[in-house]
Amino acid sequence: MSTHTADTAAFVTMALAFVLNTGCASKRAPEHPTPPPAVTEVRLPQESLFKGDQEILSDRDIDRILATDITLADRRRLAVLALNSRSTWSQELLDLETENSERLLRALAAIPQLTQVRPMPALLVPEKRTVAFLREAAARFQADLLLVYTTRVQTFQQERLIGADVVRAGCTAESVLLDVRTGIIVHAARVSDSLLAKKSGADLDFSQTIAKAQSEATGKALLKMAEDIVTRLKPGGA
Repeated sequence: MSTHTADTAAFVTMALAFVLNTGCASKRAPEHPTPPPAVTEVRLPQESLFKGDQEILSDRDIDRILATDITLADRRRLAVLALNSRSTWSQELLDLETENSERLLRALAAIPQLTQVRPMPALLVPEKRTVAFLREAAARFQADLLLVYTTRVQTFQQERLIGADVVRAGCTAESVLLDVRTGIIVHAARVSDSLLAKKSGADLDFSQTIAKAQSEATGKALLKMAEDIVTRLKPGGA
């Protein structure tokens, strides 16, 4: 065998050995495998992160409030308080506002659970209308529940050269139902209603038409609000 042939055979043998060794090395499992990354458990905070909050309610009190299951089956006396009132400038408008209040009370009094439904006397309404002061006033009035509501009225009017002027009045009523014994707001709702009215010959001017439409829209919204409370106080109500 020539020297050139011997050198070629030796080179092929070395290359083959290198390939075999490399393949085996690539298939060999590492002696010290890298462990999977540790899973960090995320813990949600169960207390306030702000020290000043403790001056109002402690974390323990908040935990008790959120964990309390309120049952209203034995709450039978309801006080009703409107936080805003509309000024009236005619006997007709005053009668409409009075009728709105009376219809609301009658609708609430029809709830079988309630044995007493009364408006909160104006003399008992606190100057600071916070939940704490309202609760105290309701307790002095011996009410188990306090319904507090407010109304907001908007009108859109269209005065015409030919034909009767038209106004659309809409009312939004917001309410909260307070359990006086625990101080918990057990229900909150927002309802709206509207109507379209035309100026009649009995109206002194269009402003009276608008005022009457506002009162009628308010009455409709208050009845919707009463229906919502009826649903809440029914057995199994949400």
